[in-house]
Amino acid sequence: MSSLSHRYYTTPIYYANGSPHAGHVYTTLLASILKRHSIARGFSCKMLTGMDEHGEAVEQRAKEENKEPQQLVDELAIVWEQSFQRLGVNYDIFLRTTSPAHIANVQSILTQCFDKGDIYYGEHDGHYCVRCESFLTSSERDSNDNCLVHKKPTEKRTEGNYFFRTSKYKNQIKTLIENKQITIQERFSNELLSILENLEGDLSISRPKTRLTWGVELPFDKSHVAYVWFDALPNYITGLGGIDAARTSSYWENVSHILGKDILKFHGIFWPAICLSLGIKPAKLLVTGWILKDGHKMSKSLGNVLSFTDIVYYGKDMFTNYVFRSVNPGEDIDVSWRTYFERFNADLANGVGNLLSRSLSMVEKYFERKIPAFIPEKLTEDQKNIVFVSSSCSYKVSKQFDDFCLADALNEIWGLISLADKHITEAKPWNLFKQGDSESMIYLSQVLAVSIGVLRIVGCLAHAFFPEKMIELLESIGEDTNTTQDFYDRCQDFFAIKSGHIVTHFPKLFQRIDIEAEMMRLQPFENAQQPKKSSTVVNECSNKSHTLKCAGVENDSLSYVSIEDFAKVDIRVGRVLRAEVVEGSDKLIKLLVAVGDLGEKTIFAGLRQWVNPEDLANRKVLVVANLKPRKMKFGVSEGMLLATDTCQDRISPLFLSEDFKDGSRLS
Repeated sequence: MSSLSHRYYTTPIYYANGSPHAGHVYTTLLASILKRHSIARGFSCKMLTGMDEHGEAVEQRAKEENKEPQQLVDELAIVWEQSFQRLGVNYDIFLRTTSPAHIANVQSILTQCFDKGDIYYGEHDGHYCVRCESFLTSSERDSNDNCLVHKKPTEKRTEGNYFFRTSKYKNQIKTLIENKQITIQERFSNELLSILENLEGDLSISRPKTRLTWGVELPFDKSHVAYVWFDALPNYITGLGGIDAARTSSYWENVSHILGKDILKFHGIFWPAICLSLGIKPAKLLVTGWILKDGHKMSKSLGNVLSFTDIVYYGKDMFTNYVFRSVNPGEDIDVSWRTYFERFNADLANGVGNLLSRSLSMVEKYFERKIPAFIPEKLTEDQKNIVFVSSSCSYKVSKQFDDFCLADALNEIWGLISLADKHITEAKPWNLFKQGDSESMIYLSQVLAVSIGVLRIVGCLAHAFFPEKMIELLESIGEDTNTTQDFYDRCQDFFAIKSGHIVTHFPKLFQRIDIEAEMMRLQPFENAQQPKKSSTVVNECSNKSHTLKCAGVENDSLSYVSIEDFAKVDIRVGRVLRAEVVEGSDKLIKLLVAVGDLGEKTIFAGLRQWVNPEDLANRKVLVVANLKPRKMKFGVSEGMLLATDTCQDRISPLFLSEDFKDGSRLS
């Protein structure tokens, strides 16, 4: 294989001072997604992650816990490896800086740089941040000499250290940055140029053993250990077998370091200088932003942490969809619980999950579980457009991945779901089946074949993000998933669905989440303070729109009706195909409901203050189907959605199980 067919993705190796948090999960899942995507395009890939286990902060914590440093990092390494396994991270190398292979590699690099004259001994006088494990420049401290990152006082230190001649490579690094050979992210290229311009002196790369013993001993001076960053950065080379292996490795030719913006200086200035000294190509950087919670950087003291436990509890798919669809890597991501849940319901439960469920249900109902075949000459113009957009999607997604625009890529994929949903809604398969003539049945078969074709491409392209669920999707429509290396090749032929495949598995990919119940669980006190909605408002809303039947009105007295009167009311099971807010109304939601043989009905329901539209899509409900149509300001309402009050003094539609048949009558 040529070097162009290889890819090497690395996360930062995480400092051994605690358990994983949301930022660690984000960068690790990002590397995992990039690896899966590259494999699907036929590349040979490796992924490295691991632990940075030396340094002053580790030594201090070990003393506080009355442990040896090695015992502390051994215990933490188990926690991190188990955490990544719970997330299904597909790394190839878990690198620990205390491993013998890494220590030997660091000492080899130190020797080569020293022999080249790029390491020298000198005195250092400056302000030191223990948590950064670094001497800080004036631009990295506030007026009181506190660290700008950790908001903690720095220590004034004067000591003899060894230095690496960063200044020797300053001009070369500047050229690399300007030519986008360090990062293609313009914002961070500009930041690196600014850092380089204000760089003060060379990099101190050792600490005397009189102050620190927990580190890699310098091969040319046993009274010093390597500065933790000079120990940590070479881990990317250790993962490939050491410096000699990296010099000839095709993987190193296409290496991408994924890192948070807080460690940009070390990866974008010091590490390229070390690589230039060693005679190897500096790596490309993919820089990520912060994950914020409710507009603020996460902090235990603020109580706004999205914890690892939270992520696992709700599932990595919910986290993945939120953070990778919100913004492209490099921008900050703001997480709020409500939007976190809403995006899951809209994109996954009501999006790809609903399309698969609808499509397979119709294959079962109309074609005896057998996936219909394409008849290309019978495709409509709309269907030809879907074929064209879907077939070109893999090229667009590949380009967006190469540009590190993963949100754009995921939006492109989910756009296919919207196209297919719209096509089904407009084609009205239930009416085509009811008509039953040969032309209607051919059109119906094409509608479902197109839907399966879209699902097949979505499964292949979204596999990088949601591997387990997309494998389940692909297997349900008869696709071979024993290999993923040809997923992008498969996307070139839209018509290559497994027509004739008998569907035996009807997966529920993503179960819709009850947002209000979860909000109550997460924020019980806050929600308890919300004023209760009065029943008079409900009744007023009901009277105005004639679309909502509320049980919780103030007058609880009964008004009897005869059995004959009740028999006049035609109450049917309906499936909500689409739900959207009504612009210009603060109360109404517009619903499109499929009512079996009665077709589709537009219903305006006064539920907006209690229900999110995305929570209604594809739900089974009860509707009064023979209510006289009523012309309203926003359109004609053709029925009534039945609803009642809940124990939380809210109004909710009467949701039914999927077992109920569309259009069946309540009797």
